[in-house]
Amino acid sequence: MRFLSFPERTEETVREMQWEQRSLVPLSAAALVAANVRERLQGALGAVEVRLFAPRIPDEVGWTALRAGARIDGVRGPLGAAAFVTRPEELRSLVGLAFGVAIPGGRELSVVEKQVFERFLRLIAPALAPLCGGGSAAPEAMVERRFSSYFELLVEGGACGRLGVALESEPQPGAPHAAPIERIAHIELALHARAECAQMRAGEIAAWAPGALVPLRRNEITLVADGEALARGELGVRNNHFAVAIDRGASTSND
Repeated sequence: MRFLSFPERTEETVREMQWEQRSLVPLSAAALVAANVRERLQGALGAVEVRLFAPRIPDEVGWTALRAGARIDGVRGPLGAAAFVTRPEELRSLVGLAFGVAIPGGRELSVVEKQVFERFLRLIAPALAPLCGGGSAAPEAMVERRFSSYFELLVEGGACGRLGVALESEPQPGAPHAAPIERIAHIELALHARAECAQMRAGEIAAWAPGALVPLRRNEITLVADGEALARGELGVRNNHFAVAIDRGASTSND
C-alpha cells in the first residue's frame, strides 16, 4: 500500500512529500514466523538465534535480484501462499549451519547436502502458518508464482545464513469490528424518512405553494439516521398514521 512520507530531516526547513510503498504485513505475524523457525531449528541444531528484518515491498528490480538463481519453496493456505526464498550463497550457509562447517562458495552441493536442505525445509515449513492461515505442511516449488511482500530472517548459530520469506498478497486492512448490539441498544437515534421525487422543471418548483402536490418517483421510502441509510420500505397508512413497511435493508438495494 502507498503511504505519504517525508524524507529524513535535513537542514532545509521545507521537505518535499513523497509516496512510498510499505508492506501491510503485521510485524507481530513476521515475529511469530521468526520465533517458530527458531524453535524448530533449536530442536534439530541446538543453540540457534533468528533475527528479523522488517517486511517491505520490493520493486520489480528488487524481485528480479531476489529471484536470480534462488529456490522458492512455499505452502498454500486460506490466506494465500507464503514461501521461503533461498539464494544460492545462503543455501550453502544454511546447509553449513546443519553440518557445523562452512561450505566453500561456488561449490555445488552434494546429494547428501541437498537432502539435508530438503529436510531443513520440511522442518520449518509449518512456521509459515501465521502468514498463510495454515494449509499444506509440505513445501512445494513456487518459482513461477508472483509475490508481493518480503522480509528476511538471519539465522545465527556457529555460522550465519539468511532466509527470505515472501507473501503472495498483501493483507487487506479490515473494517473496524462492530460493537455488540447489547452495548448500543439504549442509544436513541433521530430517524428520518426520505422519499424520491419525480423530476420536475425549475419553473414548476418555483411555483410551489402551500397545498401543492409533489409526485413521488415511486412508492418507496428510505429510512435514514445520522446520514446513513438503514432500511427501505413501502409507504402506507396504519391506524390513521403514515407508516413504512420495511422490506429490505439499505445494503441489499439493487439501485
